[in-house]
Amino acid sequence: MAATLHYFMLPDDERAVFRHLARRELTAYPELIPPGYQPVRVDEHAVEALDQPAYYLAVERLGPVVVHPLKRGPDKGMLVIEEIPSPVFHYERSVRNDAGELVAGRLWAELDVTDDPNDRKGKPLALKGIFEEVHQLFRKNWRRSDPKGYWIGPHAAAALKRGELKLREAGHKGGLVAVWR
Repeated sequence: MAATLHYFMLPDDERAVFRHLARRELTAYPELIPPGYQPVRVDEHAVEALDQPAYYLAVERLGPVVVHPLKRGPDKGMLVIEEIPSPVFHYERSVRNDAGELVAGRLWAELDVTDDPNDRKGKPLALKGIFEEVHQLFRKNWRRSDPKGYWIGPHAAAALKRGELKLREAGHKGGLVAVWR
């Protein structure tokens, strides 16, 4: 079963999360990887280098990142990461929409199974530990949302309270989100 965290974060919140994850030696890959791509190391300076709405955060010390090339379509020749056998998190950034509202992002990982149907041991415990570490960071320093289900970064919550920002759920009919209490 997949583990998911939904959140709203401004670039300063994202920088703080990446600063926290820097000691874990994560690397960021885009969803579609050009051949010969060199991944970006996840630290507080990586936020400026990220220009796409979604990335894979890989923990390459736990195992290889399994990729395969696309054989058809407009992105033919690009590489795609296989999520199940690879030690990766799918990281959707919290970005602004056309109306200037901050749209929710998410951190998603398949933590329970591997690509072998006969092997139910799951992913490395260190991958689960990193996910739980991020969840603990959110519980400790971030605000809860109303309606519940989202974490709101400190800078995003402050901007929301000042009236400078609106938070919008992801999706076609996403509703507005507020800070709980």
